[in-house]
Amino acid sequence: MGRIEELNKTKACSQTFDHPAWEELLSLLGLYGVKGMESVGLVDTSHDEADIRWNYIIDKKFVLRLTNAPEMTEARLHDMNRLIARYADFGLRCPAFLPGTDGLFFHGWGVFTAYLSEYADLPLADEAELTEEEKDALRQEVCLSIAGFMERYRGVDLIPIMGMYSLFDLCPYDVVEGCDEKQWNMNNLTAALRKIGEDGLAQELIAKNEAVRARLLAVYKDLPRCVTQGDEGFGNVLVSEDKHLVGLIDFNLAGTDVCVNLIANNADFDLDVMHDKPIEVEETLEKALASYRKNAGMLLEVYHATDAERAALRDYAWIVLASQWPYASAFEKRLDKEETRPSILALLHEIASLDMNRLAV
Repeated sequence: MGRIEELNKTKACSQTFDHPAWEELLSLLGLYGVKGMESVGLVDTSHDEADIRWNYIIDKKFVLRLTNAPEMTEARLHDMNRLIARYADFGLRCPAFLPGTDGLFFHGWGVFTAYLSEYADLPLADEAELTEEEKDALRQEVCLSIAGFMERYRGVDLIPIMGMYSLFDLCPYDVVEGCDEKQWNMNNLTAALRKIGEDGLAQELIAKNEAVRARLLAVYKDLPRCVTQGDEGFGNVLVSEDKHLVGLIDFNLAGTDVCVNLIANNADFDLDVMHDKPIEVEETLEKALASYRKNAGMLLEVYHATDAERAALRDYAWIVLASQWPYASAFEKRLDKEETRPSILALLHEIASLDMNRLAV
């Protein structure tokens, strides 16, 4: 009998549930027509006891997944497999989900649900020991691939699940809060401003945010959309030996979104507000805007946007600048520090009164 090797030692296994024995894994694999196995590696990506995610790497050919989180359905996996097939046609390696011999993806094991996928025996970008220059080059490759994928597949086989960047139409993770994540971030940021007595600046940001969102709300349903993998961080990017993009894993956040919203979210602003020191406000803002215009311009050479899309892109970009998680979180943290508070307040005032033409690409 073989032994299950725990591959990610940084995450503790559950204290409540026992893992399946070797024979039980074999029985589960048999439901998918897999007759045997020689090696098993466990990757535990669980969030907590109510959201267990055990991934068993079988002979570096398959991943048998056990979860007690009821977030997937047969229809969802069919949607993702169709999307994965498009990525394969696009030239990227993306492991597909495999149905059982009964045609179903999901099978029960106690309180858990099991499902099986292919395994891609390729390194992930965040494990590839990339230099900063290689990281920049790879990130550009990933962003260009997103733009190219949208150019080819805009409007193709759209699904009702929304992507994680979606505004107005909520992705599954935003439904609980009742608003999209960027609105939630803006609410938290303006609450932090009011907490330190900056009611006027909070109202400036609220007014600008409402005006920008009103313009988008009037047009976003008519803008081209695409279904994408949706979470192209380096933890999900497969690379070749020479450290180029060759594939993607983890389609859990795959969803439909407005194409130019995806461009705005992937064109890095390079907003230098993460450190604990005062900033030169106009210099920092212009550097961020110049970075965005350069990156978005590069993506728009691949994705051919209409005039209406380009007009909306300015509004989507402002939403990102003001309320994307890394930036909004950094603003809040620096508002709590006396040394950095004045320059962050000045920067937020500039963002609240920003001439939208500075976001034109």
